[in-house]
Amino acid sequence: MKALDAISAAIARATAWVVAILATIMLSALVLQVFSRYVLGSAFSWTEELAIILFAWVVLLTATIAIRDDDHVRLDAALGALPDPARRVWLRVIAVGILGFCILFAWSGVSYVDRTLGQVTAAMRLPIECLHLAVPVSGVIGALHAFVRVFIPVADRTDEAPA
Repeated sequence: MKALDAISAAIARATAWVVAILATIMLSALVLQVFSRYVLGSAFSWTEELAIILFAWVVLLTATIAIRDDDHVRLDAALGALPDPARRVWLRVIAVGILGFCILFAWSGVSYVDRTLGQVTAAMRLPIECLHLAVPVSGVIGALHAFVRVFIPVADRTDEAPA
């Protein structure tokens, strides 16, 4: 399980780099959009579409990092009121729920990608899979992180401490 945790940590680090790169490209496209619209007087047709595609990837990939780091939304006050053994059990229950959601997310994402094969985006004429693949990819990555969390809660990791 420690090896799987190390793989999960490496994937989370790589994901963080990918998110940083995609966010930089997305923000550059938005700045270019504003510049072209207000300075040049004519907006580019592709910048907004690129920003929307990258935004979806950034949000979903960042959510997988939140799963890895145990930064998802929950009621910490209620969790803190539990005795330590009950808290550990409840954290595992939450991880199992997240794992189930991620598996369903990945499965439904693959199904949706399959149903929309052959379509293209309006402005850039890219295969629509450039956008839709964000769902199954994020679902699989999130499922890996959640699976590891079921067996190794964040508090038990040696490489990270919860924030």
